[in-house]
Amino acid sequence: MSQSQMKYRLAGAAGGLMLMAGHWYGPLCVLQFPALLPVMVLSIRTYKPKEAALCGFYMGLAFALPQMILLRMPIVVTVVFLIWFPLVLLLLCLGCAFLVQRAAIVGSLAVGALWTILDWTSCTAIPVWGMAQSFARSWTAWPTLIQFISLTGISGVLLVLGTLQGLTAHCLAHPVCRRQAAGAITAVLLFLGIINTAIYLEKPSGHLRIAAAGWIFDDQFSEIDPHSPEGFEKLFAEPARQAAHSGAVLFTTGELGFYIADHNRQEWMDRFSQIAQDCHLWLAVGYLNITENKNRMFFMSPQGHIVEEYTKTYLTPLEPRWNGTGELKTVPIKGVAVGGLICQDDNFTRLTRSYGRQKTAVLLCPTADWQTVKEAHLQAVRARAIECKYGIARGAANGISAVIDPKGRILAKMDHYKQGAGYVTADIPILKTITPFSRYGAAPVLTICGVILAAAVRCRRQTIQ
Repeated sequence: MSQSQMKYRLAGAAGGLMLMAGHWYGPLCVLQFPALLPVMVLSIRTYKPKEAALCGFYMGLAFALPQMILLRMPIVVTVVFLIWFPLVLLLLCLGCAFLVQRAAIVGSLAVGALWTILDWTSCTAIPVWGMAQSFARSWTAWPTLIQFISLTGISGVLLVLGTLQGLTAHCLAHPVCRRQAAGAITAVLLFLGIINTAIYLEKPSGHLRIAAAGWIFDDQFSEIDPHSPEGFEKLFAEPARQAAHSGAVLFTTGELGFYIADHNRQEWMDRFSQIAQDCHLWLAVGYLNITENKNRMFFMSPQGHIVEEYTKTYLTPLEPRWNGTGELKTVPIKGVAVGGLICQDDNFTRLTRSYGRQKTAVLLCPTADWQTVKEAHLQAVRARAIECKYGIARGAANGISAVIDPKGRILAKMDHYKQGAGYVTADIPILKTITPFSRYGAAPVLTICGVILAAAVRCRRQTIQ
C-alpha cells in the first residue's frame, strides 16, 4: 500500500466517524464541518480519482457501520444501508475531488450542491426512514443555526457545509486563493446570520398548552398494562386530569397505546368520552384497530365525540399492517388548526409539507420507538418543526415524549425508558405562516444546485502552483 493510498483511507475513515458523531450524540454534529476537508485538501494538491473513490468507500463504512451497531436495525435494513451509504459517500468524495479542481468559489459551491443532491437522493431513492436518513439530521441539536431550512429543507444544511469546507480547503491548500476564499467564507456566514436572525425573531400570535403522555409496553420494561382498569387509570385517566388541571386544552398519547377491536370499540370510546367530558379536554389517542389491522389515531372533542380519525400512511420496514391513503386530518382547537401524523409519517415531507401549506399551527405525532432509535427519531422530527414552522407534540410508547416549538427547540421532554410512565406539558407558540419549503419543497434548492454543478463542470480547471 502506497503512502498516498494510506492517507486517503485514513481521511475516509476519520471523515466517516466525524459525519456519524452527531447521529450518536447530537451536539457533536459540528464535527461534520471538517469531515470532507482531508480528501479535498489532498485532491487540490494532487488529483487522484481512484484514491478519492477509495476514501469515499471507507468513509461510508465508518459512517454506517457504527450506526447499524448502535441502532440494531433489522438485518435487511442493515445490509441495505451498509451497501447504500458507502456508495453515496464514494460518489461524494469522487465528486469533491473533481470539483475542487475548479475555480475556488464555484468549485466550493458545487461541492455543497453535490452533497445536497446526493442527500436528497439518499432520502428519497431508498426511503426506508425518509428524511431521518439525512446526513444533516443531527444539526437539530443547534436549532438556532439552521432556521434557514424553512427555505431549503434539512438538506440545505449540506449546501452550506460543503461550500464552507470547499472554501476552507482552498485556504489551506491553495495560497493564491486564500484571500478570495476567506472573503467568501465571511460572506456566507454573514448571509446565514442575517437569514437565521430574521426567521428566528418572528413573533407568535398566541400559544396553545398541550400535554403529551407515554409509557413503555415492551416485555422488559413495562410496568403496567394500559388495558387493565388500573393501568388505564394510572397511565391515561389520571395524567389527563392533571394535565387539564394545569391548563392543557389537548392531551395526546403514543402510537399503538391501546389495542381496540370492533366488538369492544364502544366500551373503549365510552371510557375516553367520559375523561374528555369530565376534564373538558381534547384527546388525541393512538391505537391499533385490531379488526382492520390498521394503525390509527382519533381526535375526540371535549363533548366526547370523535371528530376525526387518521390512519398511518408510511409503515416502517416489515411492519405487518395496512397503511392509510395519506388523507390529512385537522381539527380547530381554540381557533388553531391542529393536525395529526403517526410516527414514521413525520419522516416524509410529502405529508409534513402538506400540513404546512394548510397553515397547521400544531402537529401531533404519536410515536412508538425502541430504545436504540429514540434519540435519532427525536432529532429527525425537530427538523420538520423548523421546516414548516409549526409546533409538534409527540406522546411516545417506548421512547421520548416531547413538545417542540416551531423553532425546533424542545420545550419539554420525558424519556420513558429512564423516567417511566408520565406526561409533559408546554405552551406551543402559534405561527400561522406558510414557509417557502412548505410551499415549494426541495425543488428550488435542487434547481439551484443543478445550475451550480453545471457551471462548475463548464468552468476551466485551475492550475495550482
